[in-house]
Order: sequence, then C-alpha cells, then structure tokens
Amino acid sequence: MIPQTADGVVGSTLGPFKITKVIGRGGMGTVYLGEHSVIGSRVAIKVLQDKLASDEGLVARFYAEARAVNLIGHENIVNIFDMNVVPPHRYYLVMEYLEGKPLNYILTAPVPIATSVPILIQVCDALQAAHDAGIVHRDLKPENIFLIKRGRAENFVKVLDFGLAKLLDTERSSSNTAVGLIVGTPEFMSPEQANSSPVDGRSDIYSLGCIAWLLATARLPFPQRGLTDLLVAHRTQNPKPPHEVVPNVPRELSAVIMKAMSKSPQDRYQSANEFAAALEAALKASGNQQAMITPEPRPTPEPKPPLPGTAPKPLQRHTARFDAVVSRLDGSKLGTLQCNDISKGGMFLSTTGDLPPVFSRLKITIPSASNLDLLAEVVRHVPADQAKAWAMQPGFGVQFLDVTAGLREDINRLVQGLPVQPRSTPSGLNSQSIEALLAKYRDRMNGDHYIVLALPQTADMGEIRTRCADADAQLNELKKKTQKPGEIAQLESALARVRAARDALSNPGPRSRYDANRGNWRGIARCILGGLGPIDLERLRQEFLVEHPSAAGSAHVKFLASKGYEHNDQVKEALDACENALQIDPLNLQLHQRQATLARKLKEGSAR
Repeated sequence: MIPQTADGVVGSTLGPFKITKVIGRGGMGTVYLGEHSVIGSRVAIKVLQDKLASDEGLVARFYAEARAVNLIGHENIVNIFDMNVVPPHRYYLVMEYLEGKPLNYILTAPVPIATSVPILIQVCDALQAAHDAGIVHRDLKPENIFLIKRGRAENFVKVLDFGLAKLLDTERSSSNTAVGLIVGTPEFMSPEQANSSPVDGRSDIYSLGCIAWLLATARLPFPQRGLTDLLVAHRTQNPKPPHEVVPNVPRELSAVIMKAMSKSPQDRYQSANEFAAALEAALKASGNQQAMITPEPRPTPEPKPPLPGTAPKPLQRHTARFDAVVSRLDGSKLGTLQCNDISKGGMFLSTTGDLPPVFSRLKITIPSASNLDLLAEVVRHVPADQAKAWAMQPGFGVQFLDVTAGLREDINRLVQGLPVQPRSTPSGLNSQSIEALLAKYRDRMNGDHYIVLALPQTADMGEIRTRCADADAQLNELKKKTQKPGEIAQLESALARVRAARDALSNPGPRSRYDANRGNWRGIARCILGGLGPIDLERLRQEFLVEHPSAAGSAHVKFLASKGYEHNDQVKEALDACENALQIDPLNLQLHQRQATLARKLKEGSAR
C-alpha cells in the first residue's frame, strides 16, 4: 500500500475526474486513481512532479510517452486517453486503470513454462507493434509488464511506461541522439545501451531475454550490485544457460533465451515476431509442462585457478576516477565534480548538490588530462535514494557530443587509465587568416538563419545547438586576436547574426514558429522529435492559422487527395500529397504522423 501524502492532488479535480488516492510513484511523476464525477468510470492519472514541470525537456519527455503510445495503438499496451495541463504547470496524462499486478509480483520462484511463455509472447506482440511504428521501448523490466484478468485470460499483458521511448528515425539521423551512459534500467540493459551506442528494436529483445532468464530461474542474470559492474557484465559476460541454474528448465527454452541475450544484435532474433515464434516452438517441444520443481539453492562454488597454459579471462575495463570542472555553456560553473565512471560515449559525475536539467548541455574540463575540454548533454539523473539502491554515489550521467577523432583518442586513453598527451596548439591567428574567416561569414550574412549557420533546414536540434556554440566561441576568439576597428565591427555584426539564429532555432518552440512561416515542415518534424509537445505544437498552429486563415482548408484538400491515392494503393502519390499538405499547414500533428506512416510504407514496399 503506497502511503498517501498531503500533496494537494488527492481530493482535487483534474478535468472531469476527482482524484481519490495515490496508486503509484515513478521517477517523473505520481499516478493517482481518478473517478469520473458523473458516470463514475475509473482512470489512472499520471501527474508530472511540480519540481520538474518548469523544465521544457522533461515536460517533453513526459508527453513523449503519450505520443509513442498513440502511434502504436495495441491491445497489449496501456491506453492513454488524454493529456492536459492545469495552469500554470500541472501536466498530466489520463490512462486506462488496470486492476492486476506487475510481473515482478509472481517472481517468488521459477515460473512454469506454461505460464511464462504466453506472457513473453504477448510482450513480443506489443514490441513488434512498437517497432513497426518506429519506436523502441528502451526500459523493459518486470515492473513495466502488468498482468490483468481479461475474460478467461488470467495473465493478459499490458506493457507500461514508454517514457524513455524514442523514434528509430531519430537514432538513424544523428549520432548525437544515441543513448547516454545509463539511460534505462541497468539490470535489463542491452550491451549497446551500456556502451552508449545507438539502439534499435533488438535492444528490447535483449531486455526481454533478461526478463525471460529471470522468469525461468527467479534470479537476475547478472547479480552485480554496482552500476559499473552491471554495465561491464552486460557488455562482456554471458550468464549460464537457465537449465544449468534450474535443471527443470527445458533445454529448448534455455536455448531460445540465450539467443535473445546474445551480445551482438546480429546474433539475436531480428524481430519480436521471430522471438515469439521461437518461444512458441519451445513451449510445444517441451510438452507444455504444467509445473516445475524448484531445486534447493546451492552455494556458488569458489572459482578455480586457471590451469597452466590456459588463456586468462579478459580483463574488465579500467574504472577511471578523476576530477572534472563542469560549466554551463554560458560560462557559469557547477563546480569541480568527481567522475566515477567513463566510457567512450559518456561519463557519470558524482554530486550531492542540485542536478542540472536532463537534456541541458555542459562543458566538462579535465585538468589532469591537459585541461581536456568536452561538450556533453545530461541524459540521466541518479538521486540519492536510487543511488543507495544501486550502491553508488548520487549524481548524473552525460553523453559526449561533437567528438572529433582527436577527442575520441583522448577519451579512449582516459577509459584505459592512461595519461592524455598534451596537444600542440597552433600559433595565433594573423590578420590574413582572420580576413579569410570573416569572408566566409560575410558570404552568409544576408541569408536566413540556416544559411548563417551553414546548416541544412533538416538539421536536428543537437546539430544546431553545437554549431551555434562553436560559431560563438570562434568569433569571440577572433575578437581577441585583432585590434583593428573594422575587423572588430565585422566580428560583432557576425556575432549578432549568429546569436539571432541561435535564439530562433536552438529551441523547439521558436524554431517551429520560424519554420512554419517558411513551410519547412521537415524542420518542424525535427522539433517534434526534439521534444516539442502536442499542446505547444497545437498552440503554435493556432497562432499560425490566425495569420494564414486559408491554410487549414487548403491542406485538408491535399489530405483528402492523399487518402484517395492510398485507397488505390498509390503510396508514392499519397506521400507526395501529404507532404504538399504539410507545406501549407506545417504544424499539423495529424499530417506529420500520416507522413511518417506513408514514408515507412513506401520504404517497406520498395524493399520487397
């Protein structure tokens, strides 16, 4: 029973629903039971924590769950009916109320194959629908698999919490969108997540394989307590096959689970449907056993020393620890923090102070590595209570951005605990080189913001922010190298144009307004992937329609034409008509969703 607290929500009303009690809590919000004031129907209402509501990025992540679920639309995924905000900043989602239990409630002993496999197959069905919609869950764990009674089905599955879900197209478009060092739950994290590499649907298959291993044995595949040890285990160690831990596990099921947990994505099942088919075949091959005997727990034997002449086991990677000076991009310092873990993709910084917002960007200087400077983005908070559970220090994880070949070499040396070699710096810029750089800016000053930054209109939010920061730093450095009034004036003019571009493009809201007036719907699609929520998107659209009153009607004509083409199986023509509609009404979320669906359908058709 979760204790109720005087948080000002219980007893209040959100829309037509009266909030009656707390039914769950998570990292971003609290879930309440709501009852309709007229008809008495019950719903679950997830309310974003007040202390997080002022952070635009976190609000976007909160609403990303609703967008992801809406795109998928599957019976094994919890339904989200509505999302709204009570001014000034009480954001909430209205979801179906589930009466049942999370999967971890049945994990008191190894689960019989006749019970576990049907549950796993339903999860596979939900994942296949998500992956077909271009969405990876990223945080599968027993707590996110809910079991309810539906008709004669005792264990009907509902997959919860797509809050970390991200579109596959985002992964493919930019290395800057790769998962950070510890995004996800460490006990069920795929090797590519643990290694800060881009992920696809096969990452979810690995996580579900870990859950299947847990169901078969009632133990975690990697029992390491520390976060670093867990991540290393996922990257480098293979657990015993389940039948070697619990002898009554059918070997057919054991083999299926071990394939799902392969370290390389290429060696796993390539789709959730393929995983489901293998599970079903294992169930049939086992004779559909109805019970399993739990063996007496046996002490783990002490590891034997290697025999003479045998190759030693690979060493785990060195855990580097050093101090880092952390600053915001405006130059203000967060302080000197200790790095307790680093990989090629990111690092974890310990602090008991205030945590910088998720998605905020930081400059990290490492004095012991010849003042090595790194640009990073905050991807995960580990508050004190979570840190205690994971046997680590509280703090935050970051992923590295804009890593050059030289920086990559320096990071690899840090990971191995080796000294970073100081790099020779070029001599000061002379007047001729300043003039050459100024000439490049002069050629772009009369263009729009994208031309000023030398970026395409389809650039993602990370590219824009990095380019703005780099250009600002470069121009300021040039100002320090010259005393000529004419050059200083030109540099200040270029700085003003770069900063105007930054103000217009570096955040999803202003950029969407700018792109809408240019019919740049592809730029707005980037803003949606970058965190622009549906409420803000619709508000911007209404502003746009006030200035362009005929846009909605003209776009609707194109939309109807697109539907007609699709009905006649003319997918390319349907996509062209939809994109024409988007040029007219570029902030229309329904049109964006339809464009993504048609583009995927056309790609799949051409691949056959």
